[in-house]
Amino acid sequence: MVVKNIINGAKIVLDLTKDTLEKEKEDLKLGYPGTNYNLPTIYGLLGKKIETVKDLKELINSLSVKEEETLENALDAGVITLICAEALEALKYAKSDKPYQDPYVGFIPDEILRGLGVPLVEGKIPAIFVVIGKVGDKEKLKKLIDDIKKRNILALLIGDIIKEMDEAGIGYGLDKLLVPVGDEITSAIHAANLAIRAPLIFGGIEPGKTEEIIEYLKNRVPAVVLALGELDDITLSAGAGCIKAGVPVITNNEVPVIKGALESSDIDNIVENALKMKGVEVKVVEFDIPVSVGPMNEGERIRGPDMYVELAGPKSYGFELVRVVDNADDEVKIIGKDIDEMEEGSRNPFAVIVRVSGENLEEDLEGVLERRVHEFFNYIEGVMHLNQRDQVWIRISKDAYQKGLRLKHIGEVIKQLFKEHFPIIEKCDVLLITDPEKIKEELEKAREIYKKRDEKTKSIREEDVDVFYGCIMCQSFAPTHVCVITPDRPSLCGSINYLDARAAAKIDPNGPIFEIKKGECLDEKLGVYSGVNEVVREKSQGSVEEMALHTALENPCTSCGCFEAIVFYIPEVDGFGVVHRHFRGETPFGLPFSSLAGQCSGGKQVPGFVGISISYMKSPKFLQGDGGWERIVWLPKELKERVKDAIPEGLFDKIATEEEVKTTDELIKFLKEKGHPVFKQEEEKEEEKEEEKSAKVEKRSVDEEDSFEVGELIAKLAKDGGVQIIMKNVKITINLNMRR
Repeated sequence: MVVKNIINGAKIVLDLTKDTLEKEKEDLKLGYPGTNYNLPTIYGLLGKKIETVKDLKELINSLSVKEEETLENALDAGVITLICAEALEALKYAKSDKPYQDPYVGFIPDEILRGLGVPLVEGKIPAIFVVIGKVGDKEKLKKLIDDIKKRNILALLIGDIIKEMDEAGIGYGLDKLLVPVGDEITSAIHAANLAIRAPLIFGGIEPGKTEEIIEYLKNRVPAVVLALGELDDITLSAGAGCIKAGVPVITNNEVPVIKGALESSDIDNIVENALKMKGVEVKVVEFDIPVSVGPMNEGERIRGPDMYVELAGPKSYGFELVRVVDNADDEVKIIGKDIDEMEEGSRNPFAVIVRVSGENLEEDLEGVLERRVHEFFNYIEGVMHLNQRDQVWIRISKDAYQKGLRLKHIGEVIKQLFKEHFPIIEKCDVLLITDPEKIKEELEKAREIYKKRDEKTKSIREEDVDVFYGCIMCQSFAPTHVCVITPDRPSLCGSINYLDARAAAKIDPNGPIFEIKKGECLDEKLGVYSGVNEVVREKSQGSVEEMALHTALENPCTSCGCFEAIVFYIPEVDGFGVVHRHFRGETPFGLPFSSLAGQCSGGKQVPGFVGISISYMKSPKFLQGDGGWERIVWLPKELKERVKDAIPEGLFDKIATEEEVKTTDELIKFLKEKGHPVFKQEEEKEEEKEEEKSAKVEKRSVDEEDSFEVGELIAKLAKDGGVQIIMKNVKITINLNMRR
């Protein structure tokens, strides 16, 4: 019966799509905003870049649903349903600047998907659920959403479930990883095209390589469709399309089971059973405190009217510090007032000192561990933590206070999370201080420790160490990518520096971050090391033979898809531009970030393009193999301001932004007017060429009678003595000693 329903649903949607397209102008332009992949489902699965209604009409009119009721025909019919849904949704975007109104988001841009890349590969977001339909029971709905939130699963919500959540007072939004996509079944295509872009962006798979894309979705994208409540034929057909594309479906309806592809479950256990379908295990840790704890709370923002008290912050003072000690006592201690002793709406000095002990802990790990304080505070519902060190700023919400949250609970959570996330920590003390005089006393000591750490960190260079670090976390999405982390080159995603990597390798020796013995330095300027080449060759399955750390032109580093920015070569000026992920305009090439990112993501090594972190731009070795900052000619204004302190004196105003130039012609004019170093170098090269040319002319005039034209010389050598001409890198080599 289900097979018949799927085929019938596909026929209904196909007929509707054909009728709809007949009414549209054929020259109407199509394409979603914020993507380099046009209509991703069609482009990804079929390799067809649909740009107008005429193109779309030709494609849709070529489709037909097979009537014979077989499973294979049903799955193929499901794909037709997805293609038709893409067509109908694309028309909405062609005819309106904002086809989706709040709270619905509709199409999800590439930028959002790239931003999700790091938490997905780290496992912080363990899965993506596409939740379609309705639950029909308020308590079961609350449990379902709670089960999803506790596991920090990204849920894309479609249909009546969004209205149900409104009625139940359950909040949603991207910050909560509960995304209301749309209320119609065709909007489910925006969940499908999000999944299909993963192999294109992160896997480097070319559009149209259908089997490779499906294989990637099956094995590397932890996505599952949860189809809830009564399902009509069109919804069943869309689900079949997802199964065919490699995304399994689980439902609380009775259906014929296809193990690992289509299964049934009661609503109470559907989350756990959905995760099992993808082989995903998520450990849920319970805390004995009056509010929830977990990554799902990280995006929470507490505005002034919702705040019970503020701790430290710009209108007060405080700090946070982690110290490695010989023997911690495994206790939480409060010095000063607790939250319930503070006046509502007040701002209070605050400090947290965490002391950790363990056999393998060392002082160099303190800064790495300290950065996790920010994350762990934000795991607590009703707590907002901003900034770090002596700039820390914390707010506690009225709701959390009324539920009974106190400092002792926060301390217990911090202690438990440190021990859970870092098994090498054997004991952990958490000292929470609200006594103003004690904070002042300890603050000066903390600042001395920060200063000492910074001086040590700044002094470390590649030349000073024998070991670099590699990270293959992103290989879950980009199988050939290997990120090499050195004191002068952080990870492309910007989240792991040298000391972070060192700590991670020590904490989990069998994990995705590991030591690389740098070996012999083969090229100091480019940053080529024998040990790096050996490891990269092995970890990339032989796809990368050599990697240079500090160049974009000659065997550059591979790029995954999570990079913060892209360096791109501009041949017209023999210089480089850098564009960051959040830039929404176009580069002088006329291409946005997403288009350039498509050139080098997926673990590819592409001369002229390389993904980087923004912090690498502040490194003294930034692109040193290509001339460093003196070859940078274009930056978005926002990025230029962010890295202002790293730009050499006198160069800042010579680097163009989107406000000064829009095209390469305008860029050339700007750089010449400003006297940018790339044009000074070009003038010097031209002068050298002219000098060489003059020298040759002068030499020829001396012995002109005895000389040959080059063409005559080659012809004579070929005739008299035999000659071989080798074309190699556009150089001509003439071997005079060849035998016939």
